[in-house]
Amino acid sequence: MDSERFIHLRNLVGYDNLRIAKMFNIDVEEVEAYCLGTRPVPDKYANDLEAFADWSSEVSHTYVKRELAKKHLNRSDVSE
Repeated sequence: MDSERFIHLRNLVGYDNLRIAKMFNIDVEEVEAYCLGTRPVPDKYANDLEAFADWSSEVSHTYVKRELAKKHLNRSDVSE
């Protein structure tokens, strides 16, 4: 994962460098190095961040998906 992708995913989940560091239990300086591209992002962190971003997207858009289903299926019984 390159630094651009790392930053994009960090922003997508709404985290700053400190929260990413806490999530991975690493020093914030490491996260800053990943963002600057001066240190490669380890595969484990890259995969975990990708998975977390996917999960966050699904969770955050559940309400929107439900409302669109109601509208486009003309159904009001779509459950939460």
